[in-house]
Amino acid sequence: MLAPVASRLSRAETVFADQAYQGLEEAINSELDWRLQIVESEEDSGFSVEPKRWIVERTYGWFGGWRRLDREYERRTDSSETMVRFAMLRITLNRLG
Repeated sequence: MLAPVASRLSRAETVFADQAYQGLEEAINSELDWRLQIVESEEDSGFSVEPKRWIVERTYGWFGGWRRLDREYERRTDSSETMVRFAMLRITLNRLG
């Protein structure tokens, strides 16, 4: 299941996951040489920035400006992947320039 991803991410060492993905540890250990780090959320009341999770949430926020990423308009997953790559390329170029 994870082998196609592993071939593209040869330098990856750690996978950060939410508490919902605790069962993923067995698959990662059996198929890959990666370490799974579950990001624990603190049970305090109110808002708190959780480590690593804000990076993902910020990226999803950036995608909000792209109409084709707002809903699932594409029929094929490779088209969706291309749109995500295109959006990240444009976002990166805008931040550099």
